[in-house]
This record gives sequence, C-alpha cells and structure tokens, in this order.
Amino acid sequence: MYRVVKTMDSIFINKNCQTRSGWKIALTIFVFLALTIGVNLVFMVDNAMIGNIIQCICLMLSVFIFWKLFERRPIREMGLINIRSGYRDLIIGLVFGSISMSSVFLLLLTTGSITLEKSLYKPNFSISLMSGLILFIFVGLDEEIFTRGYCMSVLSQTGRKWMPLIGSSILFALMHSMNPHMSLLSYINLFLVGLLLAYMFIKSKNIWITIGYHITWNYFEGSVFGFQVSGENINSVYTVNTPANNLITGGQFGPEAGIMVTIVIMLGFLYMWKFYKPIKGN
Repeated sequence: MYRVVKTMDSIFINKNCQTRSGWKIALTIFVFLALTIGVNLVFMVDNAMIGNIIQCICLMLSVFIFWKLFERRPIREMGLINIRSGYRDLIIGLVFGSISMSSVFLLLLTTGSITLEKSLYKPNFSISLMSGLILFIFVGLDEEIFTRGYCMSVLSQTGRKWMPLIGSSILFALMHSMNPHMSLLSYINLFLVGLLLAYMFIKSKNIWITIGYHITWNYFEGSVFGFQVSGENINSVYTVNTPANNLITGGQFGPEAGIMVTIVIMLGFLYMWKFYKPIKGN
C-alpha cells in the first residue's frame, strides 16, 4: 500500500513536494476551455472578434487563478513587471516585431515571391485597422502571459535549464494545431518563434518585450500587409497574391510556413544576442 501511494505521489508531486509542472499547465488549459465554452454558451457569442477576445480573457484569468493557487507569488515573478519599469522593453518589442514582419514582406515582394493587387502607394485604410490592433493586443497579452510568463516560470521548477525553453516552445507550436493549412514547416517555424520569444523573456527578465513583439508581428502580418495570420484571413491595408503552396512564402498558412520567416527568426536571435541590452534592475 505504501509503495502504491508513493508511486501516485511521484506521478503528481515532485521531490520538492510541488505539484508537477505538467499537471499545473494541464489544469490551467482545462479550466480555460471550460470557462470559454461556458461563457459562449451563456452569452451565445456569434461575433468572431468578440469571441476571440473572450477566449483571450478566459486564458489570462485561468493563468492568474492557478498562479495564485499553486505558486502563491506576486504576478511580477512570472515576468509581468510594472509597466513603468517595462515600458522600454515594450517599445523595443513593438519596434522589433514590426521591423521583423516588414522585412519578411519586403524580401518576398522584391524577390517576386508575392505580388500586390494594388500599388504600394495605394493603401486601403479602414476601421479594420483599429479592430485588428485591439484583437492582436489581446492575442499578444494572452499568449505571452500563458506560454512565456506562466509556462516558463512553472517549468523552471523541474531544475532543467532547457525545459522552460523547449517545453514552452513546443506548447506554443501545438497551440496552433487547429489553425487551417498547418504544415511541418509551420510547426518548425512556430517552434523557432517560440524559442526566440523564450530567449527574449530570459534575457530581458520580463515579458513586455515578447508582448510587444507578438502584437506587431501579428498586426503587420495580417492587418497591414494582408498575409494570412496562422491560416486566418484578416482585413488589411494591402492585399497580397500568394501562391497556394510555396515553401518560400508559406502559402495559405501565411509567412510562418515559409523559409523567409525562418531566416528572419535567425536574424532575430542574432539581434537579441549581440545588440539587445536588458534593463538594469530587472
């Protein structure tokens, strides 16, 4: 009987008498899904944007609940430091993300891999620019608080230095599995983006830089340049013509399924390694 109980403890509890990180993450995801389904059933949400924002709020709420339940530490200890201390990194992330996606766009355009339906000098501005920004702010906050802030902090209890990096990046890639037109290269690039964001989090010691990067990467990708964002169509300033299946452009999934994004991600690692200087005191 003792051996059975001890075995059960080892499944759920680690040697430091902590609930294992995998169970913490799994419970957070379960509560998030239950909350999202419950809210949608009660309010019968039929607007896609509002539905996505509700989903983001439900995930962030689940993270905060389980952080307080299991970790019992201040929120800042998962990297969500006061914005007065983190605004510089937020700005760096916003600029970094916009430059990264603009580089992907310009490289694809100048090499003839994509074409524009209208001239670059004839942008189509509309209210969707604002609604897209609101949506991607929520998405950036939501995914970074969960995958980098929460999951990396929880996975650090394993004592294996590689686990927060690899584990959170695998989870980040798998989170997009339900998106249309997923491919092997899209999984690889999403894993690499996850690694880059994890490296940014570790080096900056807060998640504001990753939140900023995530927001403008998605925003410029979808709302400005007109690419699919992980397989989803977004109203945009420009409309691009992309070959249906193409290893360079990413085809119907969007740039994250293309080699050009792989190159830009590698350059992102180089920038963070050689040029980024963390804020003193973080």
